[in-house]
Order: sequence, then structure tokens, then C-alpha cells
Amino acid sequence: MSIPDFDVEPAVGPRFWMVVLGIVSAITGVLALIGWPLPIVASRGGSDQHALDRTVRGVQDWLAPDGWRLSGSSWIYGALAVAALAGVLVLLHPAWAGARSLVVVEGPAGALLVIGPAAQWALGLPWSNYGAGSTGAIALGTVVALVVGVVITAFPMAAGRSGRPEDEVNPPPHGVR
Repeated sequence: MSIPDFDVEPAVGPRFWMVVLGIVSAITGVLALIGWPLPIVASRGGSDQHALDRTVRGVQDWLAPDGWRLSGSSWIYGALAVAALAGVLVLLHPAWAGARSLVVVEGPAGALLVIGPAAQWALGLPWSNYGAGSTGAIALGTVVALVVGVVITAFPMAAGRSGRPEDEVNPPPHGVR
């Protein structure tokens, strides 16, 4: 036996991540369509049990009414579904690395994440038709979270390109001008 006999394909490659992202996109897409409530995350001052109780109460409220459930959480789940699907597209097109992948993934998902809750708040609609919640606070929170996320991901990319002219990145061989 020689070393080439042991060369195998990697167990986790782009196809694996495409399948995972496709499953995530399908699940979050269904959650967006049915208006499933978002899980409540415990705050620093609150307890985990309080957050769990609020999440369970949201699910019970969702199960209780008759008719279509309308929820602002659909915008957030929809943005996750779009981002996961766009991630599959980026993996299918490896040439889209860098800024293009940022635009392909964060552009549509960010638009859905910001425009949806903001429009819902501007129209005076409640966060959901089955539970309690302020649309204004949640819309503001999603806008702030998205802006911070874009700055965190875009700033290093922009800073990496500025300040490093092409000549310094790839200098000519010594003695050649």
C-alpha cells in the first residue's frame, strides 16, 4: 500500500454545506409562512426559566387562535431562509467570493429583515395577531442588529483593500522596475 491509496475525498465539503443550508432554508421558510413565534433569549438580568416560560407562552398563543397566524417573526425567519438559500448560490459559484458573496447573501436578507418590520411598524400593525409585543421596539432592534452586522462584516473587507496598494501587495522581484 502506498500513500495515494489512502487519499480520499473530504468528509465535509461544499456539497455537504449546500445540503445543510438547503435544509435550513426549507425549515425557516416554513416557519416564516406559518408565523411561528421567535424563541425568547434570556437577558443578562433575567433568568433562563423566565425566557423559556415566555417562549412556551408564545407557542401556546400561536396554537390557540383559529385562522391564519400573522407575525412579525415571519420577516426574521424569511430573512434566514433567503440568506441560507443565497449561501447555497454562493457555494455553487465559488468565483463569487468576497464582496459579491456579501452582496448576494446580505442584500436580499437584509432588505427583508429591515423593510418588513419597518413597514409593519409604519402601518401600525401589531407584532402578531395571536400574542403581545411591540412592533416598534422589535423593528428598531432588527435595524440596529443588521447595521451592526453589515459594519462588522464589511468594514474589515474595506479596510483590507484600502491602505494596501497593489504594488505593496505584489511587489516586483528585486532589481526589476
